[in-house]
Amino acid sequence: MKRFKYNGLMFIAFVLLLIWALSSLVLLDQVTIETVKVPPETKKIRVLIRTGTESAAMRQISQAFEAETGIQVEYIELGRDVYFTSVGTQLLAGTDSFDIVSVPNTSIAQFASAHAILPLDSFIRNPHLTDLPSFDVDDFLSVYRYQGATYALPTDISTHFLYYRSDLISSVPETWDDLFKEARKYTKSHNPESPTTWGLAMPAVVPEERSKIFASLLWSFGGDILKENDGEVLLDQQESIQAGEYLEQLVKEKLVPQDMLSWDFSRTRDALISGEVAMAAPYWNSAYPMIKQAASPYTDSIQISLIPGTKDQNGNLRRIPFQHGWTLAINASSTNPLDAWKFLEFATGKRGGMIYAQRGGIPARRSILSDPSFKVSRPDFSLILESIDIAKAEPSITYYPAMVDIEDKALAKIVTLYANPRETFMEAAHELRQLSGHIKKNLNRTEGNR
Repeated sequence: MKRFKYNGLMFIAFVLLLIWALSSLVLLDQVTIETVKVPPETKKIRVLIRTGTESAAMRQISQAFEAETGIQVEYIELGRDVYFTSVGTQLLAGTDSFDIVSVPNTSIAQFASAHAILPLDSFIRNPHLTDLPSFDVDDFLSVYRYQGATYALPTDISTHFLYYRSDLISSVPETWDDLFKEARKYTKSHNPESPTTWGLAMPAVVPEERSKIFASLLWSFGGDILKENDGEVLLDQQESIQAGEYLEQLVKEKLVPQDMLSWDFSRTRDALISGEVAMAAPYWNSAYPMIKQAASPYTDSIQISLIPGTKDQNGNLRRIPFQHGWTLAINASSTNPLDAWKFLEFATGKRGGMIYAQRGGIPARRSILSDPSFKVSRPDFSLILESIDIAKAEPSITYYPAMVDIEDKALAKIVTLYANPRETFMEAAHELRQLSGHIKKNLNRTEGNR
């Protein structure tokens, strides 16, 4: 009896102990849940971009994007002197340290062929990701493709203008011959009464200026460097050589600065503002708002026009300005491609483009450049549209950097009067044919091994 009673008491004590333990665990769990709150993971994308006006305007776009989507945008900025080398090294190495990269359209073929950036068509066509009617792909001034697939969309568009002093030049030069005469008139070594030292200036540094600036001359003379579709080299054709001879004559007559190879965008702009030069051509459209904001006695008299051209036997004027775009592409190694697309769509869309324009950028959308609200504040927008309608882009080829290197060296020989344009372009054309042939041979070998 006593043993039964003792066992019963032990059982009751065990049950009470178990209840206490369980209640303590529940209470502990409640305290833990109430006092330790784990914040939700914040969505974030990283954008690799070049330091300058582009990145400043892009930050304004990202503020609106973050407020609307809750997706944070972190920028990785690199200086202009190291940007191209760093972008190529990182993308081709397969880094995932950024999701979106800003690249010029001339880099698309190189990175797309290496599968370093993603094709965008599946994002664009997906109705759950993109509202096609409002995104309006046809509104872009240019869309950048490789082998039929879209790989990048532009945020910024560039072309070439003729800048001239309207207080000196009453009739805008229509042809390059007209421009040559005006340049001679306003070069002090030819006309001691000239108020300007040189009649003409143009940037000619590498890697971004020399071949691009020369392109507007080359194409207007009917020449070219090579055909994009099959790589046929055209630099040693007569029309191309004539463009080189025109450049050589400008240098021989000292109508342009003798140290022109060191002139960059800023030096050319400052020469216009300071009154050192009467004209600048071919020269970037993006300089115009900077010039108009400058404190200079010449600001009001500096005007813009289409670049000059050449006339054929029937008197028809051929002028073909250069154009290119800075674009956004998605890194193929991105760990967050869907959110990357959301930002790319917003930044290149009409809302992002309008913010970009209001912050001093030059969006690549026709509807924004033609918006009446910019008619007074940005008169350069209408000339950009007029220029883009007749403009041309450089060839989109996988060996673009090597092609430009060959052309830049040839142009340096002409500008320094080291060699005449004919022999210089013939030598460069030979190098280009060897390069193109080497690329084709490797491509055929690769395809044969598949």
